[in-house]
Formats: sequence, C-alpha cells, structure tokens
Amino acid sequence: MNSGDTGNAAQVRLIAEQVAEAAVIKFAAEHPELRKAEIPPPIKWAGVIISALFTTGVAGSAFWIVSSVSEMQVTLARMDERQALLTTSQDKNYSEIERRVTVLEGYHKQGGGQ
Repeated sequence: MNSGDTGNAAQVRLIAEQVAEAAVIKFAAEHPELRKAEIPPPIKWAGVIISALFTTGVAGSAFWIVSSVSEMQVTLARMDERQALLTTSQDKNYSEIERRVTVLEGYHKQGGGQ
C-alpha cells in the first residue's frame, strides 16, 4: 500500500463514521419510545427503603449469628468444665468403690465370714 491508498482509506473511514453517527441520531429521533425512561421519584424512594431494610436485615442476621456462636462457645466451655469435674468425681467414686471391694475380698479370703 502506498501513502495515497492510506489517505483514501482514512477518508472513507471518516465518512463512514459520520454517516453511521447521522443514522444513529436520525433513528433515535424517529423512535423516542426506545429512549431510557426516567424512574419516578416514589419508585426511587421505595427502592432506597427496600435496600435499607435488606441491609439492616443482613446486618442484624450477621450480628445474631456472631452473638449466637459466642454464646455457644461459652456454653461449650462450661459443659467442658462440668464434664471434667464429673469425670474427676466419678474417678474418685470408682477408686473408693475399688478400695472397699479390695478390703472386702481380703476380709473374705482370710475367712472372716465364718
């Protein structure tokens, strides 16, 4: 391609862009129903209120989940402490029962039941 062809291509492209722009403007003028409609203010306010309520609901749900998990964590810690105390208490009881059974077995082995 020489420089004359490049210049002609640039002119053709420029003219094509101008024709396309004019066609779009003419089409838009002939079809006003296709223009973007303005949203009425009451609908805008309703959208704002609904989105605010939704945001509040999501934030409230998140707070509820966090507080519930925190309470469950505290409850689980208390249950763990109680279980540890119960295990310790049961171990003491079993040790005492085992000691008493050993004493009784020793008593009976010596013939104390006669």
